Amino acid sequence: MTWWRDSKGRTRALLTAFGLVALFGMLVAGFSNELFAGDQRQLVVSLRPGVTQADRETVKAGCGSLSGIGVVADRGAADRQYRLPVRFDISGTTTAQEAALESCLYGYRELVRGVITQGDAA
Repeated sequence: MTWWRDSKGRTRALLTAFGLVALFGMLVAGFSNELFAGDQRQLVVSLRPGVTQADRETVKAGCGSLSGIGVVADRGAADRQYRLPVRFDISGTTTAQEAALESCLYGYRELVRGVITQGDAA
């Protein structure tokens, strides 16, 4: 008797085929999201305790207007934004532009607590 006429063999073959197709789909999606996504770096600036929303806006306005630097829009409740870090989009920037942003942030050292780069593959 051939495997396609046997219900147990047919079920096993269909489940194996479905599993392989699902695994292939997950791998393709994972590789394409990571390898072909491009530069998605952000510079996350955490602020010192006690800063206000006006202080956040000062940092965003002062350093977000630099060449090649973009400010990532805030998400969430507007009355709680002062608790969140300021994010700058540095995807596609040169080393000189990143250095200019960090030196600009150094000018606000009384407000800035720390800086970290997110989305850096290296």
